[in-house]
Amino acid sequence: MASSSQRLAAAPRPSSFLASLTESPRPPAPSGVPSVISDTYDLFLNPVVPITFGLVYFVVAKTLSHYQDGKNRIRGKGWDAVVLLHNIVLAGYSIWTFLGTAPHVFSEFWRGFAENGVAGLTHAFCDADLSVWSSTFSKYSYLFYLSKYWEVLDTAILLLKGKKVGMLQSYHHMGAIWTMYAAYVTQAMPVWIFCVANSLVHSVMYSYYACTAVSIPFPRFLKKSITRMQITQFLVGGSLAASYLFIKVPELPSAAETARAGISSFEAGVNALKQNPAMCLRNAGQINAVRLNVAYLIPLTYLFVAFFVRTYRKNGAAASAATKAAKATSQKAQ
Repeated sequence: MASSSQRLAAAPRPSSFLASLTESPRPPAPSGVPSVISDTYDLFLNPVVPITFGLVYFVVAKTLSHYQDGKNRIRGKGWDAVVLLHNIVLAGYSIWTFLGTAPHVFSEFWRGFAENGVAGLTHAFCDADLSVWSSTFSKYSYLFYLSKYWEVLDTAILLLKGKKVGMLQSYHHMGAIWTMYAAYVTQAMPVWIFCVANSLVHSVMYSYYACTAVSIPFPRFLKKSITRMQITQFLVGGSLAASYLFIKVPELPSAAETARAGISSFEAGVNALKQNPAMCLRNAGQINAVRLNVAYLIPLTYLFVAFFVRTYRKNGAAASAATKAAKATSQKAQ
């Protein structure tokens, strides 16, 4: 019979990718959140939870979608009220997140640039002194990670409305949980892009869903603009996130050193760019978290572009053809 040490040696080791995420310095539990959230902090930072939840969600969503024939949909004012409440909650939460993160992040970026020029902006962009990743930002980003679990209700609502769930919907929600987990647990600075940009888009998107739930007219061009915003978010956000893999953070001189050199702090910051500084991302976990986010966004962007073309371009062409046919019929009748 094998000894316990032999059994441990034979046990499979976690992959280097997953190990890099779990071995990174973990952010402390955020303060200022309800106890029901803080009590489950260790649970949701266990990688088994997001991985298992994401896979189960994907399989269940695709299976139920396969058997959805549109006949078993839920109707009634009570159901309409549930859908409306869901969208109002997520719209309000997204607005709250945007207002809580965007001013904080961009004010730190501006402070860095104002004090030390481009080098100071780079310093803040990388959050070298952890001024961006404050206790407040940690709270917003952790709650944003948890919100990705709540958002899978979008899929449940579609299915209960008798609709099928496409790859765009299922891949989007599964990947959002995984990527947000990786970014948060490693404290990778590009998480600000996800929090700020995604909360802004969702503020508009869920407000639109709330309007449609109560049959409030919504201009078609605004509906198209939401999809454009999402695609822009992925292209710009993905590019910014990828830049973190190559940026180096300069070591800024102290005020005393700047004074002795007889130059301004702004000039000293510019000079710091000429040095050979350390990389922006501090460890393998952060690097792999960013790689995962960028890899996730590539097929997601393609799916959104394909959806845009299929929904708006082709429908627009069909509507145009129908209009021309109607005009031709009218002219013949005259």
